Amino acid sequence: MSERREVLLREREEAADERERAADAREAAADERELRADARDAAAEARESSADVRDEAANTREAAADLRDAEANERDRVADVREAAANAREAAADAREADADERERDLDAREGRADRQGRALREVVPAERQRSYEHIARAQALIASSEARLHRSAAALRRADAHDTREQRAIDQEIVASAHRAASEGHQLGPEKAS
Repeated sequence: MSERREVLLREREEAADERERAADAREAAADERELRADARDAAAEARESSADVRDEAANTREAAADLRDAEANERDRVADVREAAANAREAAADAREADADERERDLDAREGRADRQGRALREVVPAERQRSYEHIARAQALIASSEARLHRSAAALRRADAHDTREQRAIDQEIVASAHRAASEGHQLGPEKAS
């Protein structure tokens, strides 16, 4: 019976050893799973940290773009003020020229009446040639005035074109900013929520 007992004891010991080896294998497998889980957690944290860095960089770029937009808006506002002042100066110059034109016509009419009255009274009146030179001088002054008006009108047109260009640039910038915000919001929602 003792031999049988010894066999039974050995079998039990072998079974216990087998169970211990199986437990060790299970523990090693659990350790391996835990290491893989730790590695996945570390990778997830690295991805999250990378996403945070990208978001911060995007926020910095957006803040810089907002600052550039504000500076551009201020430049546009200053340009609009200058343009309004130039338009006011041009309107005043046009009014002065209209007054000068009216005075010139009045002067021509008075000279004509004075010459007719002087001839009727047989007085000495300036010669036709003298009057022609005076008319030429006044006509040249009118031409110079008209050229100045032409230059002011061309300058006003250039200012209007520049204003239109600034407005279009502001519209284009707003479109780009809106598209960027939409893309950024879509990215934050994730591909399944953005669609």
